[in-house]
Amino acid sequence: MEREPSWIDEMRADLGEAPVERFLSRAGGMRLYVPGTRIADSLLVTLAGRDIARWISARYAGEYLDVPSGRAQAREGLKHALREAPDTPVNELANRFGVTARRVLQVKAELAEEEEPPLLKVMRKASSE
Repeated sequence: MEREPSWIDEMRADLGEAPVERFLSRAGGMRLYVPGTRIADSLLVTLAGRDIARWISARYAGEYLDVPSGRAQAREGLKHALREAPDTPVNELANRFGVTARRVLQVKAELAEEEEPPLLKVMRKASSE
């Protein structure tokens, strides 16, 4: 998963930031069944509220939906922020995403390794052997 799923972005645009954040904090990390009918008594309504449950049911009825965890959202948000503005101060990112400066540096290193050209990876591996 590169960023949080696009359905969350769509839901935020349609229903607003606050209710979506409440839903994500309650249901993050869960796999939920999305009922097509009779959503009133479902776990989805309990976790999300009627508006969000209706929105999700209209699009994903009869399917299972994986709700990203807050931790995964923060990790992916940090990666996205580093890709968008790699020169942002480490302490600023650590504060914004609730992680340590060391963690920001680790994620920076992971991104650098992921984006390293394949030939350079092969050459680096060969030189270390």
